[in-house]
Amino acid sequence: MNAKFLYILFGLIIVVTMGTMGCSNNDDSAILQGDELNITDYGVVPDGVTNNTVALQKALDDCSKRYATLIVPAGVYLTGPLFLKSNTTLKLEKDAVLLGIDDMEAYAAAFYPAVHGSAAASSIFTPALLYAGGESNITITGEGTLDGQGDAPGFPQENNATRRPKLIFMVGCRNVTVENIKLRNSAFWSSHYLQCDGVTIRNIDIYSHTNWNNDGIDIDSKNVLVENCTIDVDDDGVCLKSDRYTLCENVVVKDCIIKSNCNAIKFGTSSYGGFKNVQISHCTISKASEDNIRHWQTAHDWANVRQPISVLGGIAVESVDGGILEDVTISDIVISDVLAPIFVRLGDRHKTYSSGKVSVLKNVTIQNVTATGVSSLASSITAVDGSYAENVVIKNVSLTVPGGGTSANISVQVPENKDAYPEATMFKTVLPAYGFYVRHVKGIIFENVKVTVDGTTDARPLFYYDDVIDAVLTGSRPEDITDSKFLRQKNCSNIKVDGVTYEGAIIGDGGNSDPNQGILVVGNNTYTTYDYNGVVWMVTNSKEGTPTDKQYDGHLEGENGYYYASKDKESACPAGWRLPTIAEATALADLINADPEAENVRWWVNGEYSAFAGIRSGSGTWMFWGTQGTWRIGNGKTATPDDDTWVYSTLSSYPDNDITHIPHRIVEDGVNDSNRVRYYSVRCVKIKE
Repeated sequence: MNAKFLYILFGLIIVVTMGTMGCSNNDDSAILQGDELNITDYGVVPDGVTNNTVALQKALDDCSKRYATLIVPAGVYLTGPLFLKSNTTLKLEKDAVLLGIDDMEAYAAAFYPAVHGSAAASSIFTPALLYAGGESNITITGEGTLDGQGDAPGFPQENNATRRPKLIFMVGCRNVTVENIKLRNSAFWSSHYLQCDGVTIRNIDIYSHTNWNNDGIDIDSKNVLVENCTIDVDDDGVCLKSDRYTLCENVVVKDCIIKSNCNAIKFGTSSYGGFKNVQISHCTISKASEDNIRHWQTAHDWANVRQPISVLGGIAVESVDGGILEDVTISDIVISDVLAPIFVRLGDRHKTYSSGKVSVLKNVTIQNVTATGVSSLASSITAVDGSYAENVVIKNVSLTVPGGGTSANISVQVPENKDAYPEATMFKTVLPAYGFYVRHVKGIIFENVKVTVDGTTDARPLFYYDDVIDAVLTGSRPEDITDSKFLRQKNCSNIKVDGVTYEGAIIGDGGNSDPNQGILVVGNNTYTTYDYNGVVWMVTNSKEGTPTDKQYDGHLEGENGYYYASKDKESACPAGWRLPTIAEATALADLINADPEAENVRWWVNGEYSAFAGIRSGSGTWMFWGTQGTWRIGNGKTATPDDDTWVYSTLSSYPDNDITHIPHRIVEDGVNDSNRVRYYSVRCVKIKE
């Protein structure tokens, strides 16, 4: 049996029951019970078939005049749009259902003549089952239900189809409370609060998978509290909007359970005025209970979506229409089943109220987030060329992603799409990072970010920076990853990598001729140790150049992970470590050459040596690298697979101009790959304890 039939059956039972009570009164002498009115005194018929619009509106009008509460007892009351006035409390008792008519033209005929002004033509200014405009002191409460019959044939089933009714629409109201009720089956957004001041939404339960654009709660107001709500919808869960020049500000959302096929927590898309002073916390996000429209697994098959129902975006922060988004904190969020856990976007789409100015996005903190991803999409923080998102903090974030990214994904050209609709899939490509892709950002901090690849490996780096200025990366690391680099970057400046607990390459090359210019690596435990004959060697990833090159700026003071070890810089070795001796270097060379697993591995050994003094040379085993005392050891093969000699390689000799190597697997099917060379740099040693 369908829902409508059940409503009608239930309504008939209620009609019989009410008939035995002999109550019928629809004039101004309605029985007043203290400060309560009861709709049973207005001749309503709770059978789910009879249209009760006139009687219900009369009861609501009386309620406003008397500052009263209107009681709606159990039953199914079919109705068209109702207009709430000031000083009204509408209480839907348990098993009470206000069932919206399934005729869109009837909604329009009743709604638009009553609502004056050009706003009536707006795509968002649509009819609603319950509407209030410019009123104050309105409460909707109880344990009953608003049902919009959004899947009825009378409502178009298409994206952004105009004039479909919402369930609740409050415009320019003050002191609005909506609590404890259930919202079901809207034909459009479930609830919308536009330019209101003082809105409290608590303990409501929303379920709507009947039509396109089935948002849960849309907030375009100030001084708003949303708490303890359960939302299960096809479209966005809790969506902050700014559809006018005014700000959506002073908003608190907390302790909610959100299930969505689209964006669970979203700022935008409409962002004309902007958002300010918003705090969202302690929410749980997961996939919706059903997916009748989206089907991301097939719609975005290029994103390697792992399951048929998923959340498109966990946290989506968007400023794209000329407005200002600032002072936003999102914290203590648990996300599962998501394509992109975090999506932050400064775009240049519409500028209706901004006199041609590009949007602003600054002072955004996202912290204490745990998320499980189900695609290769990755999180992203991006702006448009010529503008910057500013002062973004990502802190205490733990992501688990499925991996599967390839080396080809690293070199993908991500389009700007400056005026495109903002969405995690807007670039139509797998991004060149498996953790975070960051572009056009000024002032960004990643602190204690951990990303685990659960499944296949991923060839992409954890972070990819493009045109990033003033960034700090501290205490962050990849987990269970075998062939990714940590960070690739291009066109960046003033990047500080501090306290990263990752043994392997820190800095990758995004294709610059000078990949590490403007990057300072400090305080990192970023080396691999090798134990040879009782001597522990500190090994970091190596790169071409001399101490006078720009890429070594800041590396001679002993304050960073590169530990350059010329004689007068012995302090460059960290506490407990020292420079290697000639004897130790020679012994290392013998051990490397005797180790079959060391084939195709290059080492640089840094120390104070005279040219070839006491160091074996010949047979291509050693080469001297300048007066600073750097030696290269090994059986590297770069010219041809059968060439056992060292061949000096310039930048152009390496794939993708990559001179900052991490360990690569270089033997495939027993055949040496001349384009993959392991390259280590020995900085310091210590005696094994």
